[in-house]
Amino acid sequence: MKLGKYILGLAVVAASLTSCDQDNIGAIYEPTVANISFMTAEPSTVVTKASSIEIPVALSRAIKNGSYTANVTLTDAPANVSLKSNQVTFADGEGIAYATVVFNEMEPGETYTAKVSLSEADVKTANTEFGEQLATSTVSVMCDFNWIDAGTCDLYDFTCAMFGLPAPTEAKGVKVIQGERSNVYRILDPMEALFPGDPDNDHDYLEFTLTDGKMSFTEGFHVSYWGYYIYYVPSQYGSYCFVTDDGNTHDFNFMLNDKDGGLYSGGRMVIVYPGN
Repeated sequence: MKLGKYILGLAVVAASLTSCDQDNIGAIYEPTVANISFMTAEPSTVVTKASSIEIPVALSRAIKNGSYTANVTLTDAPANVSLKSNQVTFADGEGIAYATVVFNEMEPGETYTAKVSLSEADVKTANTEFGEQLATSTVSVMCDFNWIDAGTCDLYDFTCAMFGLPAPTEAKGVKVIQGERSNVYRILDPMEALFPGDPDNDHDYLEFTLTDGKMSFTEGFHVSYWGYYIYYVPSQYGSYCFVTDDGNTHDFNFMLNDKDGGLYSGGRMVIVYPGN
């Protein structure tokens, strides 16, 4: 008899707990305001060879009942970038709708960036209990070159001495491509050419410009090897980041940046490129 009362008591407790949980679920997950928001603050850069492109930018809402029209504006944008419409309409039952950013008359090798912003009225629909609201989204498009064959180069890496290897390590006949009708070039997969099969190789390209026999590199990070990135910032580290040109021979000096942010001087690679 006592056992029966005990089991009955557990059943009553379980039922009350279930009821409480259901009440809490309803209170937590049922939104009361729309929380209009961009879905991504900074989508990945779109790369295209087209001179014009339309990019959809996703917006979301928490309440799907009825239709809703959000208003968006474009800021910090060049003259060749515009919105297809300043209004984004959610149909009844829809939780996602799209603004469309239009990029026109893009030049090869250029990157175009624009910020799309919610109106003040839409920002006021924020519901922090339901989720973070993103009031802006920054969209970037790179108009890529048409890349053409530009011959080969020879590489001589002296950085490997820092890792106890004989220097220089050589790689001859490494493929080079050029942005059509430009002075922009890329050495394809240089680290694999120098150190074939190394698992830390970055299978990418090393990009440079060549003007009147002078080779230059953009500031920032470049390809990696041995777990380090080539870090070239002459504006800050001019004593370690520079290029010395002698005809077709270009002595490229740089720093190394490890994945923990440490900086090391002494990176050096000689590039012999006779042109295409």
